[in-house]
Amino acid sequence: MANSDSLHPTSHRQRKYLGHKIVVAVLLYTLIVASLVTAVQIYRAYQSALGNLEQRFTEIENSYLPSLAAGLWSVDMPRIDTLLDGIAKIPDVGRLRLRGELNDAWERQHPEHLQILLERDFKIVYREGDDAYEIGVLHVELMAKDIHARMWETAQSIAITTSVSLLMSALFVLFVFRRWIGRHLEKTASYVQQLELNNLEQELFLDRPKSDERDELDLVVYAINSMRSRIYDDMRKRDILDTELALYREQLEQLVAERTADLQLKTKLLERKSEELVLQNRELDAYAHTVAHDLKQPVTNLMGASNLLNADNLELSAEKNRMLLMSIQQSSIKMHTIIDSLLLLARVRKDENLILEKISLEHTAREACQRMSALAIEKGAQIRFSGHWPRVMANEQWTEEVWVNYLSNAIKYGGVRPQIEIGVTDLANGFVKCWVKDSGAGLSIEQQEQLFKTFVQFGHSSADGHGLGLSIVQRIVYKLGGEVGYDTATPSGSVFWFTLRSA
Repeated sequence: MANSDSLHPTSHRQRKYLGHKIVVAVLLYTLIVASLVTAVQIYRAYQSALGNLEQRFTEIENSYLPSLAAGLWSVDMPRIDTLLDGIAKIPDVGRLRLRGELNDAWERQHPEHLQILLERDFKIVYREGDDAYEIGVLHVELMAKDIHARMWETAQSIAITTSVSLLMSALFVLFVFRRWIGRHLEKTASYVQQLELNNLEQELFLDRPKSDERDELDLVVYAINSMRSRIYDDMRKRDILDTELALYREQLEQLVAERTADLQLKTKLLERKSEELVLQNRELDAYAHTVAHDLKQPVTNLMGASNLLNADNLELSAEKNRMLLMSIQQSSIKMHTIIDSLLLLARVRKDENLILEKISLEHTAREACQRMSALAIEKGAQIRFSGHWPRVMANEQWTEEVWVNYLSNAIKYGGVRPQIEIGVTDLANGFVKCWVKDSGAGLSIEQQEQLFKTFVQFGHSSADGHGLGLSIVQRIVYKLGGEVGYDTATPSGSVFWFTLRSA
């Protein structure tokens, strides 16, 4: 809660008058304007002074240079010294340096000369008839002391005049504000502070001459009196409403409690259904990508064989036709098998009572290699089987899908001309570990943590990465009662594995 003294304008804390703020604002504004005007005036006076200083050079050039030329020509030393002394006495001249053609030099300097304002070199030329002889150079420096002093006196005069004007203006503004506004605002503030709910009948009046025209203070008084009247009416209406609200409060609290409990129950049900829908949507997306991925090769085979058979300008032997028809038949059978497999995948989440059977791991692995043969030839991959191949308790189509996903990843991301090894290792807990080893670069720790999550892909060599396939692998293997994982191969490469119960 805020301190009441900080909210009460008549507390022991020092009061800040609005008139003082207005005076300070007026002073600051006029001071800025006056400073700008003063700066402009001083600048113009400075430029005018510089123009006057240029006259010093003109005076020296017209009045002294011809005489100096004659003195140097005739080597009249007293005359030269007299001329230099005359130039040195000209106002604002700080230093003179005269150098003749024989490197003889004369110099004069004002004792207060510290800073150069303007300087100029004059060539001393002696003319005799139409001939001109350059016999020396006169260097003249004008000092800044006198012009700075004059500028400072001008600035002081303007500053004093401006300060006095500002002070008189501020005092007048303060008097006018206090007389016409300040005392009425204080009376209005005192009235508002003393206004209470049980004293709303008394109106606010200001000690001012009455006029038909209203100014801002009259509008403030009218607004406060209108507010007082509305508050008085609202207080009476509030008492009536409080009585009615008290009657409905208990019923409302009971109704809110019932509705809250019902809403919490419905919210939990909606959250559960929402999670199920999100999971279903992800699985549907995964199935759609899997269909496109697995059907690409047999569809390509069908299109190639059918194009060859339909070519008009291509004569094929009976043996070649038979081979193309057999390829079409095999591709159709493979497409049918893939579709049946995907239908099985779609039931992974729904089938609660999955019946497992004894299957041959080697058969499923070789079927997967056959499905990946075109991609293996394209990438120059070599696939080698290792170890013995026991029978396990699983689903044949689902197990083949796992091999296909692992082999696809090994071929695509196993480096240049991948060397792939697949095999099975017996475990002591009644399971077997099925693995696919490649010769690629391997994965980092961060990549391994994200490996089996949906839509995570670490390679760029193909659009059909293992971003979806590995999440499907995990879902299938978990349904079959096993586990999935990744190990770093020695000396390099990756090992993707899954476990199944031994038969």
